[in-house]
Amino acid sequence: MAAESTSAAPPSSGRRALLAVCSIVLAAGGALTRPFGWPATVLVLLAGAVVLVRAIRSPTSAEPKDAAVRRGTAVWSALLLAAAGWEAYAFVRQPDWTKPSDQHPTLSTLLDPALEQGPLRFAGWLIWLAVGWWLVTR
Repeated sequence: MAAESTSAAPPSSGRRALLAVCSIVLAAGGALTRPFGWPATVLVLLAGAVVLVRAIRSPTSAEPKDAAVRRGTAVWSALLLAAAGWEAYAFVRQPDWTKPSDQHPTLSTLLDPALEQGPLRFAGWLIWLAVGWWLVTR
């Protein structure tokens, strides 16, 4: 009787290299787009779709038996849902979805002054992609 593994096999070096190249290309493309423009939105949606597919296809692990871990998971899940809800509300309430609004700032609006320069914008895209991938693969 063979035991099933609950964790995904680590990616090969070729897959890691492909993931790194795709991330760098996506970050470069994102850094070259105008903030809050439709091309940037399409890139964000594309990256989100890839990560969503990865999250859905990943095998699920068993629920932790430790009560402290379950409570921590519940608290962090609630915080992430609250942040996502605030972000969605602020985005929908903006008068123009292609221009930032001071009355209903999203996280992107708040970070834009720090990330408006080319190299920092590229680094911000890379960090955003890396954190998203890390969250999905854990």
